[in-house]
Amino acid sequence: SSMERAVDTTGYSSIEFSYYRQLVGLDMADEFEALWFDGASWNVLEETLDSADDSSYVLRTFSLPSSAGNNADFRVRFECTAGAVSEFCRVDDVVVSGM
Repeated sequence: SSMERAVDTTGYSSIEFSYYRQLVGLDMADEFEALWFDGASWNVLEETLDSADDSSYVLRTFSLPSSAGNNADFRVRFECTAGAVSEFCRVDDVVVSGM
């Protein structure tokens, strides 16, 4: 599954993207990705390529390149691929900020 949100960063620079995530029971066949869109292509910020099993939420914070700022086409996306009902991804407190 995936979820995506457009965030107009026009007039802002020094864009930061942060979120808390909890990945439960993910194995080698599963995947979590956090991405951002610069208007032309998707850019991966975080990607699990191994097993993941967080007992609590983990804060992830990224300072994005200048192309994320002043961008009416800016978007963020989370993708979770899990093969069993006992495996899942949770995301909370998503923040896109700039100056």
